[in-house]
Amino acid sequence: MRILFIRPIITERPDFLEEEILKQFAAPDTIIKAKHLEWGVDSIESEYDLVFSAPFVVKLAEEAEKEGYDGIVSYCFVNPGVDAAREAVSIPILGSGEAAVNLALNLGRRIGIITILPNLLPLIRKQNQTYINMGRIVAIDSVNIPVLGLTDNDRLIDILFEKASQMIYKDEVDVIVLGCTGFGGIAKGLSQKLIMNNLNVPVIDPAGASVKVMEAIIGCNVRHSKKTFMPPIDKIRKLPI
Repeated sequence: MRILFIRPIITERPDFLEEEILKQFAAPDTIIKAKHLEWGVDSIESEYDLVFSAPFVVKLAEEAEKEGYDGIVSYCFVNPGVDAAREAVSIPILGSGEAAVNLALNLGRRIGIITILPNLLPLIRKQNQTYINMGRIVAIDSVNIPVLGLTDNDRLIDILFEKASQMIYKDEVDVIVLGCTGFGGIAKGLSQKLIMNNLNVPVIDPAGASVKVMEAIIGCNVRHSKKTFMPPIDKIRKLPI
């Protein structure tokens, strides 16, 4: 199977570096390709950024279907352009945030999400309000570091450990979700530190969740419902590209 990971940002960081992280989780016969945007924002840290990047995510999704990909991931925790792209294409598409939260729901009963900045907390709450109301997501916090500042993994693991520990003790969280794809590859180190401190709760990596959930969707030969995600009505639409 061939999966395209749309990096919904403009960036000079090579796509193959993200592919190396993602391939660690992929089955041997899964082909992983990452592609960043030519237009948009250099990081998604607000509702404004989300809306700004979404049209270009949809455009890449349409191109991916024509190129014969079996599935698409909008590789960002706040799932930019996902629902619109589901209307535009027939192949499966999901967002990394959706994948991570849905995986966590199978592993515990009280989920905590740790993201990058306080700016994202209202957006994550909005997107996950149903699970919050159900009492499944019980804590959401941030490390207060912008995504472009995620460069020191050792320091980041220390901060994540502090936040995760507080959630486990104070909110009785039993699953931790890393709420940014910039945390990709960090879950293992955080999990080890938690276990060393007798805090044995699973830590969900959005990179791994994105790969494995999409593999499962493709492997089960299912896709999003076209009763809900109906094809767009033909009309005049213009993009600056």
